[in-house]
Amino acid sequence: MIKIIRTISLLIPLTFLILYYFFSYLNITLDKKSFLTLYVGLWMIYWWVTGFLPLGITALLPLIIFPTFKIMTIQEVSSKYLNPVIFLFLGGFMLARALEKTELNKRISLKILSLTGHSDKGIVIGFIIATGFLSMWISNTATAVMMLPVAMSVMKFLKEHSHSTQEHFKSMSTVVYLSIAYSANIGGVMTPIGTPPNVVFVGYLNDLFHQQIDFWKWIVIFAPLGILILMSQFYLLKWLFPFNIQISNEFKAFVKTQLDRLGPLNTHQKITLFIFILTCLLWITKDIWNYFIKDLPLNDSSIAITAGFLLFMLPFNKKLSPVLEKTDIDTLPWNIVLLFGGGMALAEALEKAGLIEFATQSIVGLGITSPYVLIFLLTAMALLLTELMSNVALCVVALPVIMRLGETYGVSPILIGLPAAIATSFAFTMPISTPPNAIVFGTNEVQVKDMMKAGLILNIVSLLLLMTLGWALINLFFK
Repeated sequence: MIKIIRTISLLIPLTFLILYYFFSYLNITLDKKSFLTLYVGLWMIYWWVTGFLPLGITALLPLIIFPTFKIMTIQEVSSKYLNPVIFLFLGGFMLARALEKTELNKRISLKILSLTGHSDKGIVIGFIIATGFLSMWISNTATAVMMLPVAMSVMKFLKEHSHSTQEHFKSMSTVVYLSIAYSANIGGVMTPIGTPPNVVFVGYLNDLFHQQIDFWKWIVIFAPLGILILMSQFYLLKWLFPFNIQISNEFKAFVKTQLDRLGPLNTHQKITLFIFILTCLLWITKDIWNYFIKDLPLNDSSIAITAGFLLFMLPFNKKLSPVLEKTDIDTLPWNIVLLFGGGMALAEALEKAGLIEFATQSIVGLGITSPYVLIFLLTAMALLLTELMSNVALCVVALPVIMRLGETYGVSPILIGLPAAIATSFAFTMPISTPPNAIVFGTNEVQVKDMMKAGLILNIVSLLLLMTLGWALINLFFK
């Protein structure tokens, strides 16, 4: 099977060249540029889905193909890799790296556990809160990787010091690990920088429609939705995998010992915490500052990059290195940055070729008259597909078409596209659906049947909440 995939992947560029040189002999209704653009789009999708090359490397194809074959100029293509939203995401990556490097994320999770860990249910709630909160600011993958060692040490301690049955311990273990995977996915929807699909949506909104969503509005809409889904997740898992484990005072001492090992806040942690809080406050209150200081307008991207810039500068103390150093640059997920730029370039080419309009008209031809029914179906389809492929790649390809449909139906691109973008983070069913699912499954503490059983129900619950509460809040701000 792998050989077949690789063979097809290698034949695709050769086929492209053959089609380019012999196009005039083919009976194709599309003009040459439109056909080649569509081919490149399908080529990129195939390589993204099969993982033939890293996502970011495949995303560089527009820089090679479009200028060479005169589909777009090099200036038009390269500008898409410098979209302002990319710098918002890049600044968020730097902030997340600082939280990881200084172990502030671990301190936050242990502090939350010390407050909630008075019972077995409280421990689970502590992991849900810590994972969900951190995933708002750090990638869901990094959050899951960071939370797992904490969970493993906690479960090891409970196994050695509790007198509950093996069945109850196994159930609690399943709940804790699934809670980490699911909460990492859910937490990311609550801020624009929480997960790549959010940033892809914001980028298309800005690039194709010249509209923006304020940071505070995003939080007001999706924090209540995320919290409600996290609560639903807790009660669902507790119902599916019932457990009863007595928590002694020894556990409180264990968590306190883990916190004590971290010691008091050091200089790097204080600087990171200050910059993190300041950045969040500026994101939320920038409209107020812009109202009073009109000559110095703030935007989300400049705030994010300033935060990253300061992390590479501070402290000025000669005895201490800055919070972030040149080696940290290598840890930033450039793969996602390139993927985003490649997606924007592909969307621009498809737009110019009239293929996005053709796709939207084809969907309109299905005869669906109700905008809500259409949005519900598109959102459900996005949720289903993200169980089988990268949610970032899915958003890169599908969102331009979905958002353009809004013009035909007379609704805002935010109203029609945002639910679908959010739904791509609700992949709970399969280990391959998201990195947190795969990471948690790799511990061998969760069985596929358990993930599928809980994930399928949570998928339905999330879709219903998104298209009721989420839909109502989006309408409130953007109808």
